[in-house]
Amino acid sequence: MSLTVHGPGGRAALLLSIAALLVGTAACSTSHAGSSDARTLTLDGKQILDAAQLEADGERQLAYTVGFGYVSPTGTGLPRCWFARIGLTDQVDGRLWCGPVQVPSTSPINAWVPIPLKKTGENATQVQLQTQPPDVPLPGNRSTPVGDRLLRADGSSLDPKAVVNRTASANFVAVMADTDHKSNADLGLTDPVSLRVHDDLLAVNATGYGRPASFPLGDGATLVPDKGVQLRVLRLHVERPGKTDPAFAAQQWAGWRPQPSTLTLAVEGRRTVLSADRLPDSGDVFLIYSVPDQPSPAESLILSSVGANSLEQQREVPGGKALTRVPDALLTPSGVSKVPANASQQITVKTVKPYGGVAAGDHSAQVTVTGVRFGRQRPIKLDSGNYQLVTDVTPGKALLEVAIKAGGQLPAIMGGTVTKDSFALTLPDGSKAKLVGVRYDGDLLPAALVFEVPASVKSVKIGVSTGPVQVSALGRVDLTATGAPVELPLDFG
Repeated sequence: MSLTVHGPGGRAALLLSIAALLVGTAACSTSHAGSSDARTLTLDGKQILDAAQLEADGERQLAYTVGFGYVSPTGTGLPRCWFARIGLTDQVDGRLWCGPVQVPSTSPINAWVPIPLKKTGENATQVQLQTQPPDVPLPGNRSTPVGDRLLRADGSSLDPKAVVNRTASANFVAVMADTDHKSNADLGLTDPVSLRVHDDLLAVNATGYGRPASFPLGDGATLVPDKGVQLRVLRLHVERPGKTDPAFAAQQWAGWRPQPSTLTLAVEGRRTVLSADRLPDSGDVFLIYSVPDQPSPAESLILSSVGANSLEQQREVPGGKALTRVPDALLTPSGVSKVPANASQQITVKTVKPYGGVAAGDHSAQVTVTGVRFGRQRPIKLDSGNYQLVTDVTPGKALLEVAIKAGGQLPAIMGGTVTKDSFALTLPDGSKAKLVGVRYDGDLLPAALVFEVPASVKSVKIGVSTGPVQVSALGRVDLTATGAPVELPLDFG
């Protein structure tokens, strides 16, 4: 067998670990060889020759999978290989099912590794099989046996769906939804924690941390650590603006479209990417994992922003110390600012032509700020109608998006591409911020404006500047501010 070592760590240590697993697996497999309860297993109505040897071969192959950390054992003792019964007799599926194990970044529910069996000979009543390489589930995925009963040649049987307590071994990493919302004290998560990390597509805030001796899994089972490791549980609140913010839902993009950010756990230099489908769009999860009895260095979380301007932010668990440089644009606790009450400016819109049932003349209206976002990436809409993701990597600078909504009897015509220049964002020193881009739809005014601002800015003012613009099919339009600009203290909570 040709082996390739993946991930950090020394090859010699891994091979020694695998050798130990192989010795233990061989002892476990042969201990049942002389059982008087041995059963005859059949495939397609033919007796499987040397079924016990196939189990032992599968366990040797599984030892390599465990040794390299692709799966983590969750049962008592080493994982074993079984045949899956189909039907009511000892007719079985054409695979071995080896486990129970946990695939890193999945739920803490037991998983199994299927090992295909290849026919190498058969006659009218018997079939000879050979084990093939294990079909190890990809990170974040899990496999479950067919049927409702697992069988071994020595007469043993097992219900793979039974609720049983589980063991967290080396490389155990699970993400479990926090549905019961018990207190940290009730769960043993009593260690201090101060960890926040975010970009413009994913935000994670730690709300609890602990080193419990056991942890409830919600299905009646309890998780305990194996010998040589300890449990760690990190409680997280997750927000995924990339999924919940409509600004990212556009279909047509110029250049890089927004790439989902990834969250990774690093333990002892080994990185496990947390499966995106285990993270809620907005909600709470437990990150449950094992560490050696004397871990070094400390574990950390890594948030990777993917795309044309990739970024990796790494923070220590549980203290939140930054292990990589954090851009000035992401130093705020979160990228969403609170909007003050009555954040509106009164304006007058004068048209020279009637349009869509709206007469020409002066029309009273108001511009209301509906949202404020701060960060390094925001979507804008080009004159072509395509969207573009803009990124500001200038030191000391950030992007500030102000979403607005116009109220009043205004012509229903798309004019945001030209009326955008009638808005000004004023900084505390009285200077005007650079307009980077806008988003617009079918209204006279833009839906959102994106400005470049100092990353340290604490407040701004936004308002309409008096002046004319030319709108297609409507002609000259005069915008006049009749009320004061909107003051926006940037409050990120």
